[in-house]
Amino acid sequence: MKIKDNFWLGLLVGAASFGLFFLLFSLIPWESLGRFSTRAPYLLAFIPGVVLFRMMLVKWNLEKMGKGILAVTVLGMLLVFFLI
Repeated sequence: MKIKDNFWLGLLVGAASFGLFFLLFSLIPWESLGRFSTRAPYLLAFIPGVVLFRMMLVKWNLEKMGKGILAVTVLGMLLVFFLI
């Protein structure tokens, strides 16, 4: 099955991977980190987006989807740093 190279699909995949991993990381008690405990689950949930971005561009040659995943990842990280 061929995956359609689409920017909007990349945005959706990036947001879905962030949401899934954020739910998994929010189950861990992060209070022992102290000051960084509020940002830790957010920032760790962006790691799969970076891995997906690399796979889309290098391995599968899906440039538009990779750009969509990168947009979600960068925008989300900026929001975490400035709002939380």
